[in-house]
Amino acid sequence: MSDTISPFRRPYTGILLLASALGGPYFLFETETGRFVRHIAVPSATSSVDAPPEGHLTSVGGSASGASPEFPWQNTPAAPETNILNAKPDTFPAPPIVSLPEALRFDVTPAWVTSRFPRVSTIAGEPQLDAMRVPLVTGTSPGDMAGTLTYYFDAYQRLQRISLQSVTGDPNRFVSELQQAYKLEQQPSLGGALYLMSWNGKATSVLRISPAAIIRSDSPYSRFEVFLELNQPGLQFGLSREANSLLAAGRATGRW
Repeated sequence: MSDTISPFRRPYTGILLLASALGGPYFLFETETGRFVRHIAVPSATSSVDAPPEGHLTSVGGSASGASPEFPWQNTPAAPETNILNAKPDTFPAPPIVSLPEALRFDVTPAWVTSRFPRVSTIAGEPQLDAMRVPLVTGTSPGDMAGTLTYYFDAYQRLQRISLQSVTGDPNRFVSELQQAYKLEQQPSLGGALYLMSWNGKATSVLRISPAAIIRSDSPYSRFEVFLELNQPGLQFGLSREANSLLAAGRATGRW
């Protein structure tokens, strides 16, 4: 077998590295997001991915303008899903590469989510909110993100909260755009960076950038972990339990 690597695979090397950083073989083969990412990491020669739309992150209520090393587990077959409604459990549609300006906006509807992403998990959100979770891959450079994105809707199907958990190799561009769009202010902190947006003196949105527990020179796509929660202004819903716990734990240990 030839050792030549198809040129159609090279652009996806970064995606596979980002995915492996989220949990190695278990993430790639035993989780929904991992299977998605693995599927697009080795596409067929006839496949193509549209370039993500250009633009900048927009504020709440706005819209967006408009030869790699092989992994030892790469050829390990994934365990099929147990789903009687899925006639082809080994078939996973390739998720699109979605830019952050397109994903992080508050004019999103449930219909848009199901039409934009080929597979969506509906989960029980917090009280008075329903949630839709999708795998998110924003590109293949160290400054891109790979992780999960969750949209929270109220009873009128209005988007109230966006949550992102991901890894990245370089968060600077992401942080800069997010600060401009949502006016997040950096807080004194240890062990990374903390940014908050407040309403009437109470935090309503949180961005936490943490360095990976082990930073390796051969893993340039996973040097930082990202936790982001954006909420509509006002205190009707406020921060999630997870975000409140993160802030409380940091205060209790003197991290901020």
